[in-house]
Amino acid sequence: MQRRMIQAVAVVVATLLALLVAPDAGTGQAIPFVPADQVRLIGQEISGDAAFEHIRHNTAFHRPRGGADGLWEVAEYYAEKAREAGLVDVRLIRQPYGIPPWNARFADLWIEGAEPERIASTIQSQLHLADYSRATDVTAELVDVGAGSSGDYEGVEVAGRIVLTYGPLAAVMREAVGNRGALGVVWYPSPFFEGTGTVPPGFDRPDQLRWISVPSIGTADYEPTFAFGVSLRQGIALRNRLERAREPVLVRALVDAGFDSSQGSEPWQVMVEAHIRGTEPGIAQDVMLTGHIQEEKFSANDNASGSATILEIGRALTKLIEEGRLPRPRRDIRFWWVTEFSSQRQYFADHPEAHHRMWVNVNQDMVGADQSQDVGRKQNITRLPASRFHFLNDVTETVIEHMVVGNTYEIAQSQAGHPGYPWPHLSKLGSRFRYNAEMVFYHRNTDHTAFNEAPIGVPGVTFTNMPDRYIHSSDDDLWNVDPTQLGRNAVAAALIAYAMANADAESAPALTAVTVGRGAERLGRNLRLGMSWIASSSDPVRAYHDAVDQVWYAAERERRAIRSLEEVGGGAAVPVSELLGQVGRKEEQAVRSLAVAYRQATGSSDLPSRPASAADDELHGVRPVPVGGPREFLTGRRRIGGVPGLHGIMAEEILSLVDGDRTGAEIYRTVAAQAREAGPHYYGTVSPEAVRRYLENAAAAGLIRLD
Repeated sequence: MQRRMIQAVAVVVATLLALLVAPDAGTGQAIPFVPADQVRLIGQEISGDAAFEHIRHNTAFHRPRGGADGLWEVAEYYAEKAREAGLVDVRLIRQPYGIPPWNARFADLWIEGAEPERIASTIQSQLHLADYSRATDVTAELVDVGAGSSGDYEGVEVAGRIVLTYGPLAAVMREAVGNRGALGVVWYPSPFFEGTGTVPPGFDRPDQLRWISVPSIGTADYEPTFAFGVSLRQGIALRNRLERAREPVLVRALVDAGFDSSQGSEPWQVMVEAHIRGTEPGIAQDVMLTGHIQEEKFSANDNASGSATILEIGRALTKLIEEGRLPRPRRDIRFWWVTEFSSQRQYFADHPEAHHRMWVNVNQDMVGADQSQDVGRKQNITRLPASRFHFLNDVTETVIEHMVVGNTYEIAQSQAGHPGYPWPHLSKLGSRFRYNAEMVFYHRNTDHTAFNEAPIGVPGVTFTNMPDRYIHSSDDDLWNVDPTQLGRNAVAAALIAYAMANADAESAPALTAVTVGRGAERLGRNLRLGMSWIASSSDPVRAYHDAVDQVWYAAERERRAIRSLEEVGGGAAVPVSELLGQVGRKEEQAVRSLAVAYRQATGSSDLPSRPASAADDELHGVRPVPVGGPREFLTGRRRIGGVPGLHGIMAEEILSLVDGDRTGAEIYRTVAAQAREAGPHYYGTVSPEAVRRYLENAAAAGLIRLD
C-alpha cells in the first residue's frame, strides 16, 4: 500500500513538473486533461453558425411558461433535431405546472376619433400584449395615473376607464382594476432614472418594448384584466397627449387571448431529454448539459442561444464519435432542454432518486451576446459554491483560461511569432472580437441552480453574459447574437463536458495537478485577504478571527475538491491522503502567518480570544439534519421565510451545508467566509443571528431538523 502511494505521488509530481516546463503549457494555454488533437477536433467541428440557425427558428415563437403553444413547438423542434443529430433515447417530457396554459391570437390598441391611430398590436410585436391578458373588446377613456401609487389617483376617475402608467404593473393592476374599477392598463417603462451607477434596462433604448405580464391567477375579490405594453417614447407621447387634450381621449382595446392550449387545458410545462451513451453506463455519473427553451418572442440570446449551443455540442460530439475520430467517453452525456428552474425541480420530485446518477452540470444561458452591443458586456462563467466544491471547478477554469488566451491579442505574442489570436475560434458569419470571458463567484439566476441546491447537490456551473440591456425585450433579437461568441461558448462547454465524461486513470494525474495547483492559489488568496484585514482594520481582534476563519474555510473547500478526485474511479491513482495532509500543513502555516500579522499590527505578543456571542453559542449547540427530499422541497422551499439582510444565495448555501454532521457554527463560519471572500458588494455580510433565524425558518417549513 505504501509503495503504491509513493508511486501515485510520484506520478502527480511528474505531471506538475511537466506542466511547468512544457513549451505550450504556460498559464492559460494548455488543457492538460484533454489531448491536444481532441481539443483541436472539437474546436474545428463545433460551428457557431450552425447554432445560429436554431436560434433563427426559435425566435419565431412566443414561448412563456404555462403551456404556450409556441413553447411546445420549440420543444418538438429540439426533440426532432436531437434525433437528426444522432443523439439517442430522445424523449419529450410533459410535466405538471402551476400556471394555466395561455395563448394570444390577436391584440390591438387604437386611439379612436376622426383620425384613428394604432398604438400597439401583436401584428407589430407579441410584446405589445402582456402575458396572461384576458380577452376583451372595449372602448373607453385613457387616463394618466403616473406611477400608479396611491396619491396618483387623487382627483382622477378611473372606474370604467383604461389607465396609462409607468408603475409596477402588478401593483397598478391590483389598485386601478381590482380596487377602483378600471378596465385595463397601458404600461410603459419609467422615464425617471435615479443615477445609481447602472442604467436600467431599456432606459437609453426609447423604442424598446419590455416583456411584461399580468397575474395569471386572480383572487376571490379580484380578477386581472388586460395590459398593453408600449415603449418609453410612446408612453411619454401618450402622457403629453393626455395633458394637452381638451376632450377625453378614447381608445379601443381588442384582445383575443385565453387560457387554452392545443395541448389541453391542464397546466403543463415541457422538457426534452437526449443522450450520448458512454462505454461504462454502470458508472452512473451522467454529465448534464442544460439550457432552457421557454421565454418571450425573440429572446434570441436569452435563451435561444443556450438551447442552440447544447444541440450543436450534441451534434458535433456525436459526429466525431461516430466517425471514430473521438473516443466514446466513459460516462453518459445527458442533454436537457427545459422550462427554466421548474422542469428540473419537477423531474427530481417525480423521480426522487434520479439525481444520484447525475455527476456534474454545465448550463448554457445567454451565450451568444454580440459584445460590441453593450458597454462592459462579457461572458461570465460561475465558480462552484463552497457547499458543492469539486474538481469540475478547476476543469472549467482551465478550459476558460485556454479559450480566453487563445482568442485574445497581446503585443508580446506577436513578437514571438503569433501576430493574431494564438488559437482562434471564429465563425464564418460572426465577428472577430476577442473572447471577453471571466470566471465569477457563484450566482443562482439560471438552470444550474436546481442542481446545486438542496437536496440535489449536483455541482453545476453556468455560462451567462452580463450586463445586458436587451434581456426580456424586443431588442433581444437576431442582431443581438454573434455566431463567433456562440461557437466559443459551445467549444468551451463541450471541452468541459467531454473532459468530465472521459475522466479516467490516464487523465487523473493532470486533473489532480490543476486541482492542487489552483487550490494553492485559492488558499493563498484567502490568506492575503486575511492579512490585509488585520493590517487595516480598526478592530484587529475581529479581523484576526475573521482571517483565521477565512483560512479554515479555504482549506475546507480544497479538501472537498481533493476528495472529489476519488470519484474518477477506473483505477485512477489519486494520493488523496497525502494531498489532504499537504492542505492541512498549508493551513497551519497560513494560521501562523496570521498570528505574525496580528502581532505586527498590534504590538501584542498574545493572540486574542474569540469574542463571545449568544447567537454563536446557540449555533455551536445545534447540528441541523435534512429531513426533506426532492418531493418535499418542490413546494416546501417556498415556505421558508426570508431573513432581512441575508443574501438569497447565502441563504441557499446555509441549506446546502446542512448534512447532519456540520454544526450550526460551522455552517455560519463557512457562509460568512464565502461572503467575505467575494466582498460585501457581492453577497453582503452574514451574521450568526441571520444564520440561526434561517435555520429556524427551514425547520419550521419541515425541511430540516435542529438536533
